[in-house]
Amino acid sequence: MNGKEIREKFIKFFIKNNHTEFKSSSLVPDDETLLFTTAGMVQMVPFLMREKEIISPRVCSVQKSFRTTDIDDIGSDGRHLTFFEMLGSWSFGDYYKKEAIELAYELLTEEFLLDKEKIWVSIFKGDKDIPKDSESYKYWLDLGLKKERIVELVQDNFWGPTGVEGPCGPSTEIYYDNGEELGCGREDCAPGCDCDRFLEIWNAGVFMEYYKDENGNFSKLPFTNVDTGAGLERLVMVLQDKKSVFDTDLFEPIVSKIKAESSKFNERSCRIIADHIRGISFIISDGIIPQNEHRGYILRRLIRKSLLHAKTLGLKDFFLSELSGVVIDTYSDVYPELSSKRDLVKKILDEEEVKFGKTLDKGLKRLDGLIVKGKISGDNMFLLHDTYGFNIDILRDILKEREIEFSEEDFYKKLNEQKDRSRISSSFTLGKSIEEEFFDYPKTKFIGYDDLRLKDAKVLFVSQGEDEVYFVLDQTPFYAEGGGQVGDRGIVLSNGVEIEVNNVKKTKRGVYIHFGKYKNFSQKLSSEDLVTCIVDKDIREKTSFNHTAVHLLNKAMKIILGDQVVQKGSFIDSEKIRFDFNFDRALSLEEIKTIEDLVNENILKKEDIEVSEKNFEDIKKLGIDLPFEDRYDKNSKLRVVRIGDFSQELCGGTHKGNTSSLGKFKITKQESVSKGIRRVRAVLEY
Repeated sequence: MNGKEIREKFIKFFIKNNHTEFKSSSLVPDDETLLFTTAGMVQMVPFLMREKEIISPRVCSVQKSFRTTDIDDIGSDGRHLTFFEMLGSWSFGDYYKKEAIELAYELLTEEFLLDKEKIWVSIFKGDKDIPKDSESYKYWLDLGLKKERIVELVQDNFWGPTGVEGPCGPSTEIYYDNGEELGCGREDCAPGCDCDRFLEIWNAGVFMEYYKDENGNFSKLPFTNVDTGAGLERLVMVLQDKKSVFDTDLFEPIVSKIKAESSKFNERSCRIIADHIRGISFIISDGIIPQNEHRGYILRRLIRKSLLHAKTLGLKDFFLSELSGVVIDTYSDVYPELSSKRDLVKKILDEEEVKFGKTLDKGLKRLDGLIVKGKISGDNMFLLHDTYGFNIDILRDILKEREIEFSEEDFYKKLNEQKDRSRISSSFTLGKSIEEEFFDYPKTKFIGYDDLRLKDAKVLFVSQGEDEVYFVLDQTPFYAEGGGQVGDRGIVLSNGVEIEVNNVKKTKRGVYIHFGKYKNFSQKLSSEDLVTCIVDKDIREKTSFNHTAVHLLNKAMKIILGDQVVQKGSFIDSEKIRFDFNFDRALSLEEIKTIEDLVNENILKKEDIEVSEKNFEDIKKLGIDLPFEDRYDKNSKLRVVRIGDFSQELCGGTHKGNTSSLGKFKITKQESVSKGIRRVRAVLEY
């Protein structure tokens, strides 16, 4: 069977056993605590936590997944991958251990016809908090598995909650014996060993029967869930009797093209590129672009590492963008979003190669002169980092590839020395705080409540690097971070200068600092320049709608949960809402639905949003909540936002018009922040 047939057979088996198929979600999860979707479980968490109404008690899926933990292991063996497809099945309060184990065994031995004598399993051994999973042990014996092929483990066979607290439980995992010739030779070699003999092919069940609270205490859940997961690539490897996932038909078109084009072939570099190009193509197709932080940093690292190994293999320029087309052709029938992003993937890969290619060539040439007796000093590592743009991850790859001795400790010592010097000499801080640095600048006139475009704003201060810049204007339409709302985005123009503004902050005295990047480097901004400011209207509008929704949410919570609920923080941008509040327990599904209904009821009422300014004493007389009273200037008039007769709050954020513009309010997740503080995440669905 080929990979496509195995993927389809898995889904058909579970549909035959009354499961409902879920389509794969994006690699970019709703959960902000996760960089990427790391397993099929991620999209199921709201159902496992009973935060969303369960559509079906039995579910199956094939989920595209990406894990950063294995980046450094790629190429060193034949089983580790960054991007992979996770086959999964779930039971939400329906069947439990016995049925989950029987379904897994039936699929592997009767549908996929795996040799029963090569199947091993592991169960949870038990620890001080949770007893041994004797039930799973019994069910495996009942299926005819010999007791010597049932291994008891602790660390690998208990799955904790996805956050600070939540459902958790023991697991049972299935391994396939690849033969003694791939083992470590130890007599006690068994599942759990790091060698290649025993390959984990399926976590046949995480049995969620406990709830772990924020203090680490376990209690029994009133409901039980089953969560299973099998890596498609590993399963295909076993079923096609291959020694490596890279030898399967899932990788054959990619590997064949690399081999055909390579003039200096080696297996490790080929595997690294084959793995990374899949991840790169899927990550870009899900809306991520290369950047110097967060998900964009991981993408850039994958691209640059692939470029390094492309050079090692003697591949031609712009080979990666060509190879991405092979990935898209291979997978677009299953993931159609790839086809529509073909040109974008190619464009980004080619741009990154132009940016990094010259630096890579110069840096590699310079490296040859920095090696002394097979070693490189921390000073010279820093030189390659600071002058040639090799971040430590790429530098580590290069040095390991060439078997050059190095000390990361010495590198970081040099890096920290440079950071200390920068803190002292930076024109931004000059050893001072941001408040001190801009203390003598006049308060910025903000016109952005009413106007999103401004001509002839004067530059009072500017500091810039090669492409990054921050500056102060005498007046601005750009909203600065405040009240949980993010700073505006947009464009600043002046005599050939074009700057993409990506954030705005302000000092306590009201000096607005704009942060951005030059779109071209031929012209730079100067003090006294006059500029035109254009705020991104769409982003501002959606952010404003989300901010209005936060006011409605705050009031709804007080009505449903009690007046003791006090806002403890928020984060509001154009896409999502995060709201923190004091409460001593998780919200029930009924409470969440009631809060949602109350918010949506007031959205549908088409309430006017009125903004006025009032004296502090008048505000107190009106009984308006002051959750952050110490932050307000009590001698100035303060801004009050009123939404019909439902909500009235102090707020410096942007609101406009009528609630009819808002979409349908939906709470997507709840979680614990710390003891006594809860968090909900929400969106407006249009």
